[in-house]
Amino acid sequence: MTDFVKDGRDPIKRRPKRPFPLKLIMIMFALWTLLGWLRFGRALAEGELMMGLLSPGLYGYLLLAGLTWGLLGLPVLWGIFLRTSWAPFLMKVAAVFYPVLYWFERLLLWQDPSAQRNWPLMLLLTMSWFGLVVWGLRSARARAYFPTSMNENEV
Repeated sequence: MTDFVKDGRDPIKRRPKRPFPLKLIMIMFALWTLLGWLRFGRALAEGELMMGLLSPGLYGYLLLAGLTWGLLGLPVLWGIFLRTSWAPFLMKVAAVFYPVLYWFERLLLWQDPSAQRNWPLMLLLTMSWFGLVVWGLRSARARAYFPTSMNENEV
């Protein structure tokens, strides 16, 4: 018979706590997901006004980008929360997608010259984001947090 700890669970099957870098990554994905849904909802609510100010292609892009930002974050958050084996791969994809889309919009779509003044800060934040993701996925605690096989996912 195995020894049980105070909470009554088998110590071998106890899930590890979510490491700090993964908590930060989850918060960022939650924010990006929320911003995507807000962008999508606002574009729908203000569609008539936006169609008067923007080209139909740009309006469609805003709708599609908001929907994509909102939808992409959901499986990432789900995977991190439930410790799925596919979460690290999806985190890598999404961690590159969000900044690439941001910089695409910033360089090609924004027309306000005064908005271009803070590009060094945004570049620093982008590099910090990539550093956080690399740190979060390569740390020993994060590797132990995610199962390596589908069988471990059932535990």
